[in-house]
This record gives sequence, C-alpha cells and structure tokens, in this order.
Amino acid sequence: MTTIRLRKARAEDLDTLVNLEFSVFPGDRISRRSWRDLLKSPSALVTVATVGDIVAGCTVVLLNKRTAIARLYSIAVAPEARKQGVARLLLDVVMLAAAETGACLLRLETRFDNLQAQRLFIHLGFKPFKRIPAYYEDGAEAIRYQRMISDDEIHARPESKSCHLN
Repeated sequence: MTTIRLRKARAEDLDTLVNLEFSVFPGDRISRRSWRDLLKSPSALVTVATVGDIVAGCTVVLLNKRTAIARLYSIAVAPEARKQGVARLLLDVVMLAAAETGACLLRLETRFDNLQAQRLFIHLGFKPFKRIPAYYEDGAEAIRYQRMISDDEIHARPESKSCHLN
C-alpha cells in the first residue's frame, strides 16, 4: 500500500512544482514567478502530496478571511500517481483549510473535457453552476463547480460559526 503524506509547500519545492505543472497541463500553467508569489502569499495555501521523496501532487487554494468563498486555484497529480487517492486526499485538506478560515463555500473551474476531474468533484459533493466559454488559452470552455463546506468541516475550525452566503 502506498503511503501518501501531505505537507505545506516550501520555497525549495519551486522547481518541482513548476515541473509538475508542465507534466500535467498542456497549457494554462502557473508560471515560475507566480509559483514563487503563491508560496509567499499569506492568502494562498499550497499543499504537496508526497509518496516517499517524490512529489505526487499539489493544490493551491486561495483563501480570504473577508469572504465566505474559497477558491481551488489549481490541483495537479503526477500522471504516475493517479488513481491512488492523491487528489481525494488533497481535496479533503483543501476543504478543511477553507473551513478553518471561515469559508462556507469552495469554488473551482475545470475544463469541459476533463471528465475524470469532473467525476471526482461530483463524487465529493461539488455541483456545476456555470459554464464559461473560451476560459482557457486554447479557447476551451470551463465548468465552474462549487461545494458547501459541511457542518463537520465547519465545526473543525477553531471559532465555529454559522455560514450565510448572500
């Protein structure tokens, strides 16, 4: 059985994150400069999943304590690490992190033709709510999903409060 460990990304992960992005996405990649900024940003949580010493995946979630909405900016799983539960584990951590900052809703976008990701998002309780034409640099459409943060996730945060979205 494969042991997947999660940790907060560090500055020394920069090259690995850039390489992972290039191995997973044909376009619309996070640039090296943007990765550097995300790793330093107090409103971005970059999490890596490792299997042994290898980075198998990562997520970037944008958190803002002034809003009840968190955004999953990116999720990437190395091709050789797929179908091992890496994405699921990363998304579980994203949902808890969002709850800890007071978010009640998690949003994300995915390509209309990324059916594998869409199946996972739906399985985890995300609902599609908007289509965005020509969202990606190659002109592909995006589907925007959202998921309410569950009561269990909300109560896991230090100062539990009810969530009301306008």
